This record gives sequence, structure tokens and C-alpha cells, in this order.
Amino acid sequence: MIEYKWFPAGVIDSSFRDLRIDVFVNEQGFSREIEFDEYDSRVEHLCVFVDGKPAATGRFIPYGENAVKIGRIAVKRELRGSGLGEKTVSELIRRARQNGAEKIFVGAQKQAQGFYEKCGFKETGEPEYSEEGVPHINMYKNV
Repeated sequence: MIEYKWFPAGVIDSSFRDLRIDVFVNEQGFSREIEFDEYDSRVEHLCVFVDGKPAATGRFIPYGENAVKIGRIAVKRELRGSGLGEKTVSELIRRARQNGAEKIFVGAQKQAQGFYEKCGFKETGEPEYSEEGVPHINMYKNV
């Protein structure tokens, strides 16, 4: 069973914190210092539970007028390819739209570009950039 749980701004729950550490710090080698930033204490976070266990996470931050930027999207390794990533992005978009967003942005790892295209995102045309040596591109979706 899939359950979507939203944590209010200021709540850094171990369910999504530990998942982000596993995926971004332990698997991908990002530093813990860059993984947790000033937005973490100021925005809502989504944690997706499968059979009562944390399985995916994400957040969105304000990004200009009527726009948000989704990010820190992580799916437990053994559940990748199951469709849970798309469901997580869909829930983030649903909540953002509910809060008045008309445009969604994402700073996507280049290797995840196809995933975001599958979710309906397009490249902004801005140059590729690097975060801790990992190539990223900016993408968007009108909602």
C-alpha cells in the first residue's frame, strides 16, 4: 500500500532525512553539508511510504511568481523502476498546483533527464551546470 505523507515546514523527519542520506550522500557521494540546505527548515516535505516504510521523498520551494522548483527527489534503490518516482513527482505537482503553482521547475541530474521527460518536463535551454561534479540541467513543466 502506498501512503503520501506531507511534513510541515520546519519538521525534518527521520523518514525522509535518512532516505536522502542513503541516496544522495551514501550512494551518489554528495556531501551531507550540501544535501541539507536553508530550504529544509522552510518548506514542506513529502515522504512516500510503501507498506509502512519510507520509500521515496521530495520537496518543492517557491521559485518566482506562480512557480515552484521541485527537488531532493529520491527513491529507495530497490524500488527504482517500479513507477514510484513518477508517482512521487505527480504528488509534488498536485500539491504545488493546489498551492497556486502554474509552472514547475527542476534542476535535474543529467542522467535523470529521460525520467523527467517521461514526467512531462522539457529543457529550459539554459546551459548545463555542475553540482559537486555531477552534470545537471534545468527543466520545466507548465501545469
